[in-house]
Amino acid sequence: MQRWKGGREYCLAFGGGKNSLKTDMARCIPDRLHPSQAERSESDFLQRLRHELPDDFIIIPCLEIPRQNGIFDSETDFVILHPRGRLILEVKGGTILCERGRWKRVRQGRAEEITPPFFQARDNAYEIRDYLVKVFGKEAPEARMMFNQAVVFPDVDFMEDTIEITDDRLVDRGELTRVGLMDIVNRLLNDGEKRYLQRFPDKPLPTPLSVGQLEKIAHKLRPELRLTANLSSEEVDLELIRLSASQLHVLEMLEQNKRLRVTGGPGSGKTLMAVETCRRELELNPTSKIGLICFNRFLGAFLADVVVREKMTQIQAGSFYSHCDGLIGNRGKVNESDSSYFVQRVREALQVAKKLSPDEKYDLLVVDEGQDFRDDGEMLELMDVLLKGGLARGRWRWFEDLDQVLSPEPTDQPTQKHEALLDLLDVAASARLENNWRNTEQIAQAVGKVMGLPVKPTARIFGPQVSTAPLVKNKEFAMLEALLSKVVLKDYQPKDIVILSMHGAGRESYAGKDTLAGLRVVSYDPSRAYEEGTIRVSTVFKFKGMESHAVILTDIDSLGSVRDRRKAYVGMSRAKYALYLIAKEGLNWGRGEG
Repeated sequence: MQRWKGGREYCLAFGGGKNSLKTDMARCIPDRLHPSQAERSESDFLQRLRHELPDDFIIIPCLEIPRQNGIFDSETDFVILHPRGRLILEVKGGTILCERGRWKRVRQGRAEEITPPFFQARDNAYEIRDYLVKVFGKEAPEARMMFNQAVVFPDVDFMEDTIEITDDRLVDRGELTRVGLMDIVNRLLNDGEKRYLQRFPDKPLPTPLSVGQLEKIAHKLRPELRLTANLSSEEVDLELIRLSASQLHVLEMLEQNKRLRVTGGPGSGKTLMAVETCRRELELNPTSKIGLICFNRFLGAFLADVVVREKMTQIQAGSFYSHCDGLIGNRGKVNESDSSYFVQRVREALQVAKKLSPDEKYDLLVVDEGQDFRDDGEMLELMDVLLKGGLARGRWRWFEDLDQVLSPEPTDQPTQKHEALLDLLDVAASARLENNWRNTEQIAQAVGKVMGLPVKPTARIFGPQVSTAPLVKNKEFAMLEALLSKVVLKDYQPKDIVILSMHGAGRESYAGKDTLAGLRVVSYDPSRAYEEGTIRVSTVFKFKGMESHAVILTDIDSLGSVRDRRKAYVGMSRAKYALYLIAKEGLNWGRGEG
């Protein structure tokens, strides 16, 4: 082959290649790419790998790489695991340019700059090596396995010379057309072994790994999380395609710390990670007694249902007050409006908890919606008492978002005990979930604006623009009905819509109404299947932790206080794809603007 000579500009035009099939296919995690990741060249190459490599190979496509020593994250296209070693492949399809040392990919006629592929392949290979050394230990076979990297141009004959990469670490269209992938992979493994022996002339090659050892590596790189992807009324989707770098970082920290506080915005996966924390605890300690607690009744019912469905009998899951009910021995009044009633329930539960033996307490406490407990010292004290060793010495995981605090500002100063418990939370090791996996780009922009927050990285799903209708005094219900009937129902099914009010129970614009746009009005309840001919309604406070494909957020009559903006922030972020706002005209949506 002729190669590119350094300093020269070049453009690569692309074509196609052949497939050869085998029946004993390689194991792929996952076996197909999510649409958001599905570049044609990578999807085609994955299918070739699946069919042409035998079943002693494990293939991990599109692996997020959290930088151990840098400030940015990356992604490697393919990690190939085999008893002989590990291969890292960067696949570059489409029209590729390198002009004056800058690499670019042309999409829809526009050139966008990309990370140099040779650098990316090498850097990702060493980041993965460092990560495996960190989790397994330097001398572990899983960390010591031989590794190599290569860049694949599946649709081009690479006809240029470059010092940046040798022929042995480059695969182009010509080779893919002439030679099967099994031969190419063997060539790359042979090259890796040769380089290993050259670097360590006094050492033999590492002993080939067993299937079990390869599976341990695969589990560390891409854990089998079995997470619930959506907390809506839709059927639960248990297929996890990809973890963000920040989620991988949190999972790593969960293993390293007895006590961990995890923060993250809406849609970042706090609830999902809380559930996975419990699963992992039971895998390591099947007899461990776990308390899984949240504040919201609906979310608590969902968590309890997950525990029952997965037969995780060691977990006591539910809302805070359901745990109080269990301690007291009777079910409390769910719809009680007198706050003093719930204060008394907590105190009764606390007296019972103080009499529990150590064996009756939790080995691990996992708290979701932790921000909703911070202002109540007696709630914190009850959780402290329920945990072996308490919050000071026991094992706990605390998930929260302080921008979702909806309770009024406390009027009383916290007691000394209350402050001490808050200090235990705040001085513990902490981690943050950075990505927003729920909202479209348009919704994420609006949610960030109302709180004056930077927009977190999303799944890059683009939906309709956020729509706003005026909230007119004495015509609130009429506007809601008009928006629903004339706009929203033309695009979405009633089962995909939830109407949320910024007002409290009994003060919503739809309060006392039996029908809306010809649909019967029912309160949202995630434990009940959608009933045909209905439209579901709720308040922002009650709907915390939930989500819906389309949301109408109404009764937005003020954004003047921090609490008003937090309610809008929570309500708006419940929408996965479509968001409609009914708001008083003239409101300042940008915090700190105007």
